[in-house]
Amino acid sequence: MSKDAIVLTGLKETLKALGDFDKDAVKEFTKVINKELSSVKKEAQGFVESTPPLSGWATQPARNPRSRGGVGWPAWDQSAIKQGISTSKSEGKVRKDYTTSAGAIKNKSAPGVIYELAGRKTRGNGTFIKNLEGQVGNASRLIWKAVDKNKTKIEQNIYDALEKAKATLQKNLDKETM
Repeated sequence: MSKDAIVLTGLKETLKALGDFDKDAVKEFTKVINKELSSVKKEAQGFVESTPPLSGWATQPARNPRSRGGVGWPAWDQSAIKQGISTSKSEGKVRKDYTTSAGAIKNKSAPGVIYELAGRKTRGNGTFIKNLEGQVGNASRLIWKAVDKNKTKIEQNIYDALEKAKATLQKNLDKETM
C-alpha cells in the first residue's frame, strides 16, 4: 500500500482564482483529475475475480445470519464489488495537516472492503487473514494496487495539469497588472 499522498499546495486557491479568468482552464484541470480517478477505478475493478479468493467464502448471502449486526458475512459478488468501487470529488473534512482531497476512490461494498483491507492493521493475525495473504497477497489488493501500479504516471499527469493551470493563472494576473 502506498504510504505517500500526492500533496498539491494551493490547489483550491489556484483553481478559484483561475476560475475568475479562465473557466476552460479549470475544466481542463478537472478533466485530468477525473481521467486519473476513472482509470484507477477501472483498473481496480479489473482486479476483482469472479470466484471468491478463498474456497470457504460463500457466493450466496447467509440464510441464518449471526454476525455483523445481523447481516452475516457478506457473500462474494463480483458485480457488487465492482459497483462498490467509485470515485468521489467531495472535499470532506480538513485533516490535521490542513489538507483535503481533490478526489478519491472508495470501495463501498462490504466484501470488497474486507478483501481490500483484511490484514492491513493486524498483519497475519487469524486464519482468514493468513489464508487470504497466502492466496492473493497482502492488503491493498484492489484500489491501492491500481494506484501503486500507476503512481508515477498519475502524479506526473496531475502535477503537469496543475502547473499548466498555475501558468495560465499567472499569465492572466500579469495581464491585469499591465
